[in-house]
Amino acid sequence: MNPKARFCVKCKDYFPVACFVSDDGKDDPTLCNRHEHAKKRLRYCRGCDDFIALDLFTPGKTYSFACRKHLTEYGGAREAQQKKLQDVGQKRRINAWKQCHNDRKRFRQEKIQINQSEIEAAVLKVDPAPLPGVYAAVPVDCTCVLSAKNIAVVSMSQRKELIRIFRTNDTAKYSETLACFVSLQPQ
Repeated sequence: MNPKARFCVKCKDYFPVACFVSDDGKDDPTLCNRHEHAKKRLRYCRGCDDFIALDLFTPGKTYSFACRKHLTEYGGAREAQQKKLQDVGQKRRINAWKQCHNDRKRFRQEKIQINQSEIEAAVLKVDPAPLPGVYAAVPVDCTCVLSAKNIAVVSMSQRKELIRIFRTNDTAKYSETLACFVSLQPQ
């Protein structure tokens, strides 16, 4: 007696025997014909609306239906970022790090050696419940790279003043003004 259905090891379900015949007429006992494109190293992209080479997708265990070109539109990256920004604490951490990363160009630094948690710890020393966009991290020594040892937290208006002073290449006045701003902070 011939079986009416077979088990597909990828789908983990039973399908009629006719589903196990590939396009070229070969009978595959373990994989249904839904996986024909995977055998040819192709995957469907929602943005391209076609089956494209597997190499154009991001590597990893996640099985996405968006190639690298369309990942932000169809891969969920934008929704994940918006979900993170709903939390006030996450928004404050992300924005503070972006501010430091963008300020590295203003302070003529190639990189910064600080992460979000170190910036957050420095801001929380100044204000235990800060709002996003109220405080910014600047380097104490403007000639050195921003790091956990070379950080000062100031208000956004004070940051603008410090950047204006730095643009005049007056490092002594920058250090003096920063010391004044830090001494005015509540302890």
